[in-house]
Order: sequence, then C-alpha cells, then structure tokens
Amino acid sequence: MNPISTGVDLPASESDREFKKKYDTENIFVATDGFTLYASLMGAKAFEMAGGNGGGDFMKERTPKTYFKFTIGEAPTYSFYFGPDAPSYEMMGGVMVESILINNKKNEVKIILSEGEINIKGKKFRYNKADKMATHGFMFEKSSDSRFPSLFITVAPYNQKTVTIYQDALKISASAMMDAVKDMNKDGEGIYAWDADSATVYLAPQSFTFDADLDKEFLLPPSFDYDSADELDTKNSFIRFNCIIENASLRTNNYTGFDKEDTTILMTTIQFPGDESLLAPMGTSDEGTEVACGLEAPEGRVLKSIKPVIGETSVQQVKLEFHDGSFCIFPDAESGLFTATDKETGQELQGRVENLIIAEGSWKESHTKEMINRISRNTNPSLTVEGDDGKSLTSAIAWKLSHMNAIKVIVPTDEGTKLITILLEAQV
Repeated sequence: MNPISTGVDLPASESDREFKKKYDTENIFVATDGFTLYASLMGAKAFEMAGGNGGGDFMKERTPKTYFKFTIGEAPTYSFYFGPDAPSYEMMGGVMVESILINNKKNEVKIILSEGEINIKGKKFRYNKADKMATHGFMFEKSSDSRFPSLFITVAPYNQKTVTIYQDALKISASAMMDAVKDMNKDGEGIYAWDADSATVYLAPQSFTFDADLDKEFLLPPSFDYDSADELDTKNSFIRFNCIIENASLRTNNYTGFDKEDTTILMTTIQFPGDESLLAPMGTSDEGTEVACGLEAPEGRVLKSIKPVIGETSVQQVKLEFHDGSFCIFPDAESGLFTATDKETGQELQGRVENLIIAEGSWKESHTKEMINRISRNTNPSLTVEGDDGKSLTSAIAWKLSHMNAIKVIVPTDEGTKLITILLEAQV
C-alpha cells in the first residue's frame, strides 16, 4: 500500500490548560481549518480469526489498532503508529472534514464530512454513509445472536481499483467477495476490519492552542502564580479599564454607564486605586468564601496591593489584595466580567472588561476627573436647565437616598460640577 503522506504527530493527551467550565454542558463547535481530532479503533480480532478477512492462510489478525486523523479542511486518514516516518492512508475517497462538534456532557463527538457524518459516542463509532457496497466503508451492526462485535470495514488501500474489485464481487455473492478479498490479500491489498465498539477519542485543551481565536473562545487563560508577581507602584501609575455593562439591570446609581452623547452603549471607566472607595469587587475572603472585598474596610485601609499580569499588548488579569484579607482577580477567566457591589447603594455592578491597561500619572487626579465626568454624563437634560453654550444654568439638584439617611447634591462651580453627599441627623 502506498501512503498518501508520511509523518504523524502524536496527538495531544495532557495539558496544563483547562476548558472553560461552561463547556462541561455546552457544545464545542469548531469549523477552523487545521483543527485536528484523533480517534482509534481496535482490529476486529474475533471476526478475522474466524476467517472474516479472507480465511484460509489468511485466517489471522490482520487489522492492527488504528489511529484515524480528522483535520478540518482535509480528507480523513488513518495510521498505525506515530512518528516522523509513520505512513498515512486515505480512509475514503472524495470526502473532506468540514467541522467537528464535541459534547462533553454526552461523551459524544460528531465529525461532519462533505459526505455524511461520523458519530462517536462513548466507545461506539458509526458512519451514516457507510454501506454494504463500501462506497464510504461498510458498517455491520452487531445482532443479538452474533458472536462478532459491530464492525467498520474499509477497502485497503482505498483507490478505484480496490473499490471496483470489492464492489463487483459483492454484486455477485458473499462467496465471490470473500474470494476477491483472498486475491487482494495476496497482492498486499484487501480490507481492514475494526471493532466499531472500541473507539477512543484523543482530545485535550492543547488541541485548541494552535489558533488564538479557538484558544480564547474555549480555554481558560494559563494560570498565573501571583505570589511571585510584582506589585504595581501606585505612586505614579494605576489600573484602568472600561466596564461594558451588557445587562442594564446590573448598574448602579453611581455607575450608570450612561452617556448622553452616545446612548447606544452602557460603559463606565473604572480605576484602582480610586474606585475601591465606592466599589467592593466580588472575590474571595481569607477563609476561601465568596465575598465583596473591602466592603466594611475603613477609608484609607481598603486596598492593600495591585498585581497585574502583563500580556504581549495589554494587561491580561489583575489581582487586588485588600487589608481585610480578601482578594479579587479580574476579569473573570471564563466570562471576562468584572463584578462589584456599590458601597453606597448596595446595587450590583457587572460588565465586560475591555482595554485593561496600566495608566501613568497620579491616580488621585485621574479619579477626581473621572468622578466629574460621571456626574456630567449622568446629568439628566430633562431635569437640568442649560444655556446656549450647553452649560448648566441650574444652581443645584438634590435628591434623597432611599437606602440611607442622606441626600445627594449636584452643584455647578467654576471648576466644574461637584457631587456632594450630606448625611442627615437621625430623626427622633
């Protein structure tokens, strides 16, 4: 048999990467050219020892354990071992792998071909286009009284000559087919017969890392040792990111995400240090439970340290450590979200993290400017009198906070709009 290619890489079996947890139950669908999945089948020993592969002098185990390679954009092939000199043979003619669907919950893989679909569920390997004429292989389902397992059989090597010999003999009789197989065996050709209930799928997270988009979509980022990470020097730098609020109910009175200049998106800019005075990010307590970090910490003793993980072009992830022993790592490795509790209102803020960077300069000056920007963006034009120059003519706007005994006042000044919180005395 002449191989169609030589050299077969060992399939990925172990990896330090992990799938995102949602794919424990959701389907993984891949249609990216080059993505490869391997599956193996054992030879149908009992069938061959009983003469099923030619009989006579050929009554022996002829089909070894075989590894099938399914690469999207290529024809399926099979090999008997791995290595630079390992030959590959065409599994069937004129068929290409178009996409692959993986269902971890059902332990099922579907290989969608240009002609039909191969389904591997548990140990069962089935191809819905295989027929008795072996156009795309031959499937033999085990019957209740059969001593043989379900079989998947293909002509070897797969070419016009061998397929024609096999098909012409089958048209005559099973006996003629067996005689044809014997003759093919003498010429180093024939059929391979596999136990179709012996499938093993070879798939690991490492299979997805060849493509950056697949890596990001299906895998968690590599774990990082924050114990060895350097703390950010906050004297002249700080962490800043855009929080894209995709669920309008997950915003707060202080972090509305509203921008009267662009109402098509809800977004707020958040920075640390700075916003820990108003936000308690969801994280982990020193006892290992989920907690709103720094929620009860006194002013000036909230945020302890910032440890960023620097990628090739941006910050990948940040660990915030708090004086109360809690810590928060964001964005969430699976969802890409940042979640926090607004300390003033008790409302939850949640949004997708974008443009996470280390900004240079004074974090205090930056945070003061951002607070003024928030007030300006959140000002309701219907409740504010503006002049021809667009500036507010309203001397002040005040409202009472229902969750606490205080009022908020927006006051225009020469330096810009100011937001003042006035605590009211408890009423007797």
